[in-house]
Amino acid sequence: MLQMQIKFFPKKIGHLVNYPLFGLIFSVLANLLLQMVVSLLYFNPVDFVLQFEAAKAISRGAVLYRDIDSIIIDNTILPRPQYPPLYLYTLSMLITLIPIENFPWQMVKIFLVIINIITGLLVYQIILNIFKNHSKKYLIALLGLNWFLLNPSTLGIVFGGYHDNFMMMFVLGGFLFFLKQKFKFTGVMFGLALLVKPIAIIYMLPLFMWGIKENFRQIVEIWGFSAVIFLLGALPFLLISPVEFLTDVFLIHTIRPDPSMSIYAYLPLNISTGPVSFLIQGFLISILILYTKISFTAFNKEESLKLVLPLFTLFLITNRILYPHYIPLIFPFFTFNLLFLIFQSTHPRRPRFVSGLILGLGLVYAGYISWSIIWAIDTYASFYSNPYFLYSALLCILGLLIIFLCSLGVIIIEKKELEVII
Repeated sequence: MLQMQIKFFPKKIGHLVNYPLFGLIFSVLANLLLQMVVSLLYFNPVDFVLQFEAAKAISRGAVLYRDIDSIIIDNTILPRPQYPPLYLYTLSMLITLIPIENFPWQMVKIFLVIINIITGLLVYQIILNIFKNHSKKYLIALLGLNWFLLNPSTLGIVFGGYHDNFMMMFVLGGFLFFLKQKFKFTGVMFGLALLVKPIAIIYMLPLFMWGIKENFRQIVEIWGFSAVIFLLGALPFLLISPVEFLTDVFLIHTIRPDPSMSIYAYLPLNISTGPVSFLIQGFLISILILYTKISFTAFNKEESLKLVLPLFTLFLITNRILYPHYIPLIFPFFTFNLLFLIFQSTHPRRPRFVSGLILGLGLVYAGYISWSIIWAIDTYASFYSNPYFLYSALLCILGLLIIFLCSLGVIIIEKKELEVII
């Protein structure tokens, strides 16, 4: 009997390992455990503390924008929270629903870990949809899920308590509905994403490009539902404190008073503190949109998903290049492009594109690591005078530029040769 059990047991385990659901469950649980451990390590940057304290104030009855002018922590005055309302009010709801005295910061990071896992599962579903005719679609989706959850960017935002994947969850949900042709739900998801960060509008630009070429009515439907959801969420604050809402949500992010890590701060004529840098971004992105409109005779839904990477890297190159928590905003789309090149592309230059994407990402990480070390040693005050800040910025720009050229090059070169493009 014992011998029969020994022979029987490995056979059953083998079936489990080969079953896609087992791999998915194991990956989710392993990544959940890892991220829980990372989240409990103490590193609470200003953004995290500001969001946490603002959410606690809201849970006690304060109204965002009207009542929260500044937050004082340990005799340090933090600036007023300059975010759309959805994330802070979600946190305040969490604090209200879990009646723990002196609500701990660890609970917020655990909440963000759960959001990361949900975002990873959306990456998994989108990959399954993209590779739906591929014989190894479950394996590819599993690789994409783990690549997304284990990369340094995701673990870094867990460590720092950044909420970028809270927005990304809605963005990816919007793209998943878009691929499934459920356009009203696409609009709802993007409307919620805009209520987390207005930067989500960049993800909607490829959908706009698709609508111009293929189905203008559908894109009006998507943008219309997005606008309605955003306005419904914003309306109470527009009525209560319109000036503060518009300033904190929009103006402060387009005309940054803080030059911080923008490359424009190093130019002889510093244009980082005015609207010029924002206008440069808009001009370059408009050129890219115009180019694709003219050169593409057809434009399918998968190409809309793929165009996010060159659009967003172009935005980062011309914006806040040395903010590490911005890289997670392109990482899912970097994943889609990389998996496409590895598993689906047949172009002879495919290895070069794969090497280019990985090299670009490596240079970006090298720039961030260099910046972090210098920042810890030399602090913000000397970023003008210390040349290594500039070198870090140039590394990031070079890496982002390589990613931009590779992702755009694949679309241009392979468009006529491939039947299915991400």
